Amino acid sequence: MDNFKIKIFNSFTEELKECWEKFEKISNHYFFQSYKWQKLWFDHQKKYKRPIKNYSIVIEDNSEIIMIMPLNIDSSYGIKKLYWSGFPFSDYNCPLISKKKKIDEKSFLIIWNLILENKHDFDCIIFKNQPRRILYEKNPFFYSLNNNIENKSFGIDLKENFKLEKKEQFNINYQIKRLANSGELKFKIAENKEEIHRIVNFIIKHKSKQYENTNAWNLFKIDVNKSFFNSSSLEFNKIMYITYLMLNEKIIAAHFGYIYNKRCYYLFPVYDYSYKKYSPGKILLKKIIDHCIANSLEYFDLTIGLEDYKKKYSNNENEISFYFKTINYKGIFFISILQFKELLKKIIK
Repeated sequence: MDNFKIKIFNSFTEELKECWEKFEKISNHYFFQSYKWQKLWFDHQKKYKRPIKNYSIVIEDNSEIIMIMPLNIDSSYGIKKLYWSGFPFSDYNCPLISKKKKIDEKSFLIIWNLILENKHDFDCIIFKNQPRRILYEKNPFFYSLNNNIENKSFGIDLKENFKLEKKEQFNINYQIKRLANSGELKFKIAENKEEIHRIVNFIIKHKSKQYENTNAWNLFKIDVNKSFFNSSSLEFNKIMYITYLMLNEKIIAAHFGYIYNKRCYYLFPVYDYSYKKYSPGKILLKKIIDHCIANSLEYFDLTIGLEDYKKKYSNNENEISFYFKTINYKGIFFISILQFKELLKKIIK
């Protein structure tokens, strides 16, 4: 019989570290839910004195951990908001869930009510970027709460036979030949600190230009985000996957991602806009996919976004949802503002 208990941690204690890292080995989760990534993200938030506190929840069933929720409470503007931790770098927000125990809707709602019993801790709940699946398993936060679909993610299940459309492959080969006529084209993987630093600077520079050209929000204008991005490139050196294309010793395209549990996360691709007519971004993407296949990875994750190229370069998709819940009048006020902003976005689109 189920006997659920929850424990809330407001700091990254040794106890939390020990149980979290042990649970990682027997749970379904994405790289963003790993202890090391979560702690680095949170340390940067505190370093820049953001008004947040850790709110990690460990859920046990008969004294055995079955779920860990990486959360935080943001207290800005006098309103306490419960979020999944990791914004804006976590493409997937969800718990770590035991591979041993299936959590059905009935069990989930019992757990959810235990969490809501602590509602004096927060004024509202804002859960964004929640995937339908956690790897290949159902995400109870997607199925059991009243979610709204907001996006999709795409990827390639490399265990299946994947081939690009002939037209797309022909175009890539054609562009490679055009670039080769201008000099030596190389696909490289950054390995040492100096090389990583150089590529990361290239990505920040050209990604910022891309955001500005498309009138998108430039996350690198915020010091804490830029600092975290730089730190993570060195902190996760064993699983960091930074690749780039060089033409005559000049970088023309680059990508920042991770390889974790046989899954490649394609996160920050960018190219030098002056080479746009040669499609260097697509050439690099195809080189990365080929490298992943050659190294027997299981999944190439294009992550969140409805870009056309992601649909072409995929054989798998995952719906992404958001969930709002108000707890009191402060929460109602804040959620109303968010909903009004979401409505404006839809009207503008």
